Amino acid sequence: MAEPPYNGLVRLLHLQLSDFRNFARLDLELPPGLSIFIGENAQGKTNLLEAVYMLSAVRAPHAASELQLVRREAALDEGAAARVAGQIETLGGPLKMEVAVMGRPGNSGQVAAKSVRVNGIARRSWEAAGAFMAVLFTVRDLDLITGSPSVRRRYLDGALGRLDSAYAAARQRYEKVLLQRNHLLKRIREGVAQRRELEFWDDELAKHGGYLFWSRARHLEALQTRAADAHAALGGGEMLALHYLPRLDTGQEALASPEEASAALASELESTLTRQLGAGFTTVGPHRDDIDFTLNGVAAADFGSRAQQRTAALALRLAEAHYLRDARGEPPVMLLDDIFSELDQSRRGRVMASLSGFEQVLLTTTELGRVPVEVCGPARLFAVRDGSVEALETEPTAGISET
Repeated sequence: MAEPPYNGLVRLLHLQLSDFRNFARLDLELPPGLSIFIGENAQGKTNLLEAVYMLSAVRAPHAASELQLVRREAALDEGAAARVAGQIETLGGPLKMEVAVMGRPGNSGQVAAKSVRVNGIARRSWEAAGAFMAVLFTVRDLDLITGSPSVRRRYLDGALGRLDSAYAAARQRYEKVLLQRNHLLKRIREGVAQRRELEFWDDELAKHGGYLFWSRARHLEALQTRAADAHAALGGGEMLALHYLPRLDTGQEALASPEEASAALASELESTLTRQLGAGFTTVGPHRDDIDFTLNGVAAADFGSRAQQRTAALALRLAEAHYLRDARGEPPVMLLDDIFSELDQSRRGRVMASLSGFEQVLLTTTELGRVPVEVCGPARLFAVRDGSVEALETEPTAGISET
């Protein structure tokens, strides 16, 4: 892989897992450059990359409940916890991250509790997110194009929360206020509360929601050019465009600043109150945002082929990686989970070529033959079997083989 234009290494040096998914224990040294993890399905390849991503986003990328992270065989033990720890080299110096998820009694059964430490110091999740940067590509990224709006909002929150702690704090506060406001709307509709009680919650929702609107608009503007360029480099053919769809009748012209966005949301909360009371919930705000993806001006979700949608999703992830690199001044670790299984040989080569400039790439595959050797350069091979990882006895060379 090409030498990146950065001084010093930015990479994950060491990964430790205990009772995480199907890994009882793992203690793994990771080299710079390209590492390829080979194994059959359901052996732990995806779990391995999800663990690395946990160190970056401090949340699981796909789990419906983070309790699912605790290894099934250990979950019944009192005090059982899924733990992920990593030693990381960054341009700012060494970094140690640790995330643990365990169950605790809740009102309706076990709920997930999480503890996070950065260099040994306890942190809240939103404070720790983004201390280490990684970008995860998976076959499930097709949902970014074809899935529900909530999938795309989750993507925005994950990307922005790692770059801007103020965004993460605003989103957390917004969600709490939204819950209280929706409860109050129902009480007003039932005649047991007064409209004037909304004033405080409206002010809070507009304040934090305005910041979310403004941040998302800026983020997607920055992603747009990068995504179009990445799509062209992948051989997409069509012009990819991203369109932010804020749930605000005034549209994006009101998002020039956080203050203007807050004022626009406050006005709309007031003007649509009758509709909201009828619905029993808040019908406007960033919790109902969406992103539209178009190829040559046509909706990719409705009219794009599966191959076109897959390429658009890959382009978005590459755009995210370049955006994070430009914003932070250091490249993220790239995580690719079996993405070559649905790409033709030409597009596989373009994907690998697009990763030049990133210092560390972790890639999983069921078949080594799917990885385009002509563009890989030096690679280290690892076998993944039944929750264990074994380094294969090969020397890093300018090419790879099945041995």
